[in-house]
Amino acid sequence: MRTAGLNRASFPAINPGTTQTLAIGSSSTATAAPIGADVVRLVSTVDCYVANGSNPTATASSMFLPAKMPEYFVLAQTDKIAALQVSTGGTLYITPAA
Repeated sequence: MRTAGLNRASFPAINPGTTQTLAIGSSSTATAAPIGADVVRLVSTVDCYVANGSNPTATASSMFLPAKMPEYFVLAQTDKIAALQVSTGGTLYITPAA
């Protein structure tokens, strides 16, 4: 991950890898394979809960990810991502740093 300045401020930036999608539904769904990157960008079409780890399960106690608000996370390369809808189904876009 690189940071660059605008008026000496920094902002997160990644060299994007291949984006994968994950269907968000009423039960936790996880990526089939590990993400394989140290940094990942997540953005969802709906409010959802997300979790990461070697065998993650998203619950209503997991981290809340608001719709259409990209977030960047530092992961272990062996981590998978799981998501659970808050009220309606949607899509989670997962973009690892290349």
